[in-house]
Amino acid sequence: MSALTEARDTREIAAGGIHYTREFTVASGSTVYAGAITAVNSSGKAVPATSSGAITVVGRAENTAASGETVRTRSGMFLYSPVSSGAIGISDLNKTCYVNDDQTVTLTSGSSAVVAGVVRDVTAGGVVTEIGNGPR
Repeated sequence: MSALTEARDTREIAAGGIHYTREFTVASGSTVYAGAITAVNSSGKAVPATSSGAITVVGRAENTAASGETVRTRSGMFLYSPVSSGAIGISDLNKTCYVNDDQTVTLTSGSSAVVAGVVRDVTAGGVVTEIGNGPR
């Protein structure tokens, strides 16, 4: 897949996990779309998650926000797409997954990988990924 160009309805999976909502200012030149995997850069500004760089995933964007605006993020378990069909399977439960782009996760870490979170389930609709709840 490719990075988002509009808001995405990213389903939240309620499982009694930890949910934490935070607000960040969006970095200059960036737009974070609702539903996106969202990270903060080394300056503490929100950016759409990418597969490399000095960023840390903080959660799912709850609203769309452009440069200088505030984006609300929420940690929890959300349904994201695998990098390709069948790339993540039920045998990958509880494994660390990595950001491919702001709506896609992968098991491949690469050389400058950004941790998305933990694979909590695999369904026909995608990969249930726990994001924004701490280091992995």
